[in-house]
Order: sequence, then C-alpha cells, then structure tokens
Amino acid sequence: MRGSLKKKLAVSYLFIAAILFLLVNTVYAKRVEEKVFAKREQRLYEETDMIIDGYVERYYTNRITITRLMTDITPISELLNVRLWITAPWGKVVGDTAPLNGKVIEFSELDEDFEEFLSETFHRNVYFRGAMEEPMLVVVVPITYQYMVRGYVCTLVTMESVMQEARTYIYYMNLYYLAAMLVVLLVFIVIYCFMVLPLKKTISAARAYSLWNFEKKFTVRSKGEYRELADIINYMGDAMYRFSEYQREIISNISHDFRSPLTSIKGYAEAIKDGTIPPEQQEKYLDVVLFEVERLTKLTSNLLTLNTFDQKGIPLQASEFDINDVIKKLVNTFEGMCKKKRLVIQLLFSEKETFVYADPGKIEQVIYNLVDNAIKFSHSYGEIQISVEEKGKKAMVSIKDGGIGITKEDLSKIWDRFYKSDSSRGKDRKGTGLGLSIVKEIITAHKENINVISTEGVGTEFVFTLPLVISEEI
Repeated sequence: MRGSLKKKLAVSYLFIAAILFLLVNTVYAKRVEEKVFAKREQRLYEETDMIIDGYVERYYTNRITITRLMTDITPISELLNVRLWITAPWGKVVGDTAPLNGKVIEFSELDEDFEEFLSETFHRNVYFRGAMEEPMLVVVVPITYQYMVRGYVCTLVTMESVMQEARTYIYYMNLYYLAAMLVVLLVFIVIYCFMVLPLKKTISAARAYSLWNFEKKFTVRSKGEYRELADIINYMGDAMYRFSEYQREIISNISHDFRSPLTSIKGYAEAIKDGTIPPEQQEKYLDVVLFEVERLTKLTSNLLTLNTFDQKGIPLQASEFDINDVIKKLVNTFEGMCKKKRLVIQLLFSEKETFVYADPGKIEQVIYNLVDNAIKFSHSYGEIQISVEEKGKKAMVSIKDGGIGITKEDLSKIWDRFYKSDSSRGKDRKGTGLGLSIVKEIITAHKENINVISTEGVGTEFVFTLPLVISEEI
C-alpha cells in the first residue's frame, strides 16, 4: 500500500468499517434472522400448547361448545397478536379467531394439501389464497385426547411481524457497530498521535539534517523505540553539525597552510624571474623556496595518510621487532637538526633488546613525529630523553623534552587535526598540525594508549605502550 501512514491508516479504517458493515448486515444479520424465527416458533409452540391444555381439551370432552371455546380464546389470540385455527383431523377448520366474513374456511378452499401441512410443526412463508394477503408463519400443534389425535390448533402470525422483530435486532446491532467503529476510530487516532506524529517529526528532522539544516531540533513525548529513534536522529544531527564545522575548519586550515608557502614560492620565483633579486642572492631565496616546497610536500603527505586512515582504517602489518633498534636508527636521522640547535638526545633502555609485536613502519612514524616535535619545541643546548622500559606485558616508550611545554587549555586539543597552540605558531612554521593526529590514530589502531604530561615552560613528555613479545622459557 503506497502513500503516507496517515492515508494508510485512513484506508485501513475504511476497509475495516466496510468489512464489518457487510458482515453485520449480511452474514450476521442472516444468523440473527434465523435465531429470531426459531425463537418465535418455539414461543408460539409453547403458547399454543398452553392454550390446548387450558381451553381446547374442554371442547373435546364436551364440556364447552365450539362457540364458547372461540369466545374464550379470541382475547388470548388478540393479546398474543396471532390468529388461531381449530381444525378437525381431516383438515376442516371448525374454529377461527378471525373468520373471513364470518365463514369458516376449509383447507380445500385454501388450495393446500392439508394432510402434509398438518404433519409438520413449523411452516414459513405460507400463502393461504383467498384467506390472507401476506405470507404467514404457522405453528401446528396436534390435540391429543385418550391417545388419539382429535384435531389441530394452528397458530398463525404474519412473516412481516417476525421480520420486524429481526430488523429491530439488526438495527441495534448497527448501533453497536457504529459505537464500535467510533471506538476503533479513537484507537486509530491514538495510534496516529502516538506513532505517526512522532515518526513524521523524526522524518522532518532527518530531512532537515540531510539538507544540512542543523537548527531544527525536536523531541517526542513517546517512550521506547520512538524516543530512542529521536535520540539517535538528534545525535546524528549533532554529529553532522560537528563534522560540518570540523570540515569547514579543516578547509580553512588547509587553505591557510597552503596559501602561505605558495605565496612565498610565487613571490620569490617572480622576483628571481624579473631580476628583482640579483643573481648573487638567488641561491639564498631558492633555499627558502625549497623549504616551502618541503613544507607543502609534508602537508600533502600527511593529508593523504589521514585520508587513507579515514577511508580504510589503518591497515596494520604487525610483526615482532626490537623497538630499541628502531629508535637508534631514527635518532641518526635527526643528527643534522640536533647540531643546529645544539641538542643532545639521550637513550635510556631498561633492556638491551625489547621485542614488541606491532607494525614496525607505523611505530617508526609515531616515534619520528614525536621526536620531530620534541626538537622543534626544545630550547637550544637542551636535552631530549628517549626511554624504553618493560612493565609486565607492556613496553613503555617515552619521549621527553625540556622545551616550552603545553598550556592546560591546549592539552585536550593537541590531538585535533590542524590544531596549533598560539605559543607554537611562531616556532613551528614548518608544522602542519597533523603529526600528533597521525600518532594518536596509529596508537589507537594498535589498541594501545598514549598519554602526555606537560608543564608550560618546563617541558613535555609523551608516553605510549606496545605489547611485549614474551618468550617462553624451557
């Protein structure tokens, strides 16, 4: 069934109403009619039997005449709204409470087979031609005296009067049907209010969210699944709003980080081309151009890395390796940077070899980014400590510097993409604000933890864990 739920409920209600109306006025009405006729026949039979016991038997015992009998039972027939015939065994009507023109009717005059007629108790839709103009319901009760059938009493009532009684029942049935349909209508209205309206609100909110309209908030009074669905939709709306803001911030940051080096590259390239910068100074400014190109390359590389993480997750190729050996090799790559700032990197290993189970390439990237950060934010002639300590089933890797530190306000934001604290912007011209985001996602992908301890003006320490390879002793 197509269309809205409101239309479906309306169509369902009309369908139920039509089906019940047809059932009430066809199948059930027929059953009611049959019950009314059966009940009326049984009542007429009992009343006729009482008349026989009280009055008719006296006629056959010669205690009263037929005239006196008819005088006695005529008021009863009028009270019961019936017509009574007293017949002889061969079918002659000897008494009639409503004779036609004072004439006693015989069955031969009525064009009826009286023997077959009198042998059955109940007759419906009987036409007595010449005597009555409408069909009759007839109840035939034999008069027995001294074990012999002396005659019959026929009780006649019009079929219309019985049908009128049946129609009265059907009328009340239709009133009950209307009352029931009003109750059903109220049930449908309640269903609409408690089920359809909250769903329409939810659809409206979801449609607004799909159009990036996050101002539309909604609540539902219903409990259970609808409340849960509303909470989920609201949560999705908030998440989409945060994502849109985050996306806008990312685009703004990317634009800013790309614009600055591109402006420098374009400006120096044009100055070299048009001769503004003399040949003897070109090498100096070409170094600046190369520096900015390297910055763009790193930014692009980090963006591609994070995009890969977002789309496919972080694919890990875990294996056993010596984390101490990886750190030693990485430290050698920072030799040039350390010499420029007169920095010393001190290695502190609790064990000669510490084997961990992780992705060596990804962990190397983590350590590189952390050491790179430590060098950038350390003061000249300072010291950086890199330590590895085994604790239980974990290897604790620490990178500690004595640099500018991180403020309390910035600590909760350092893992955000493109985030740079105000105090770092002057020192970290080459930074992209993506390094720590990559670190966090790699460690999280390994299902390990990374923490930071920092004091402004004193220094910062990053500590992360890796699972140790436990050798089995024989």
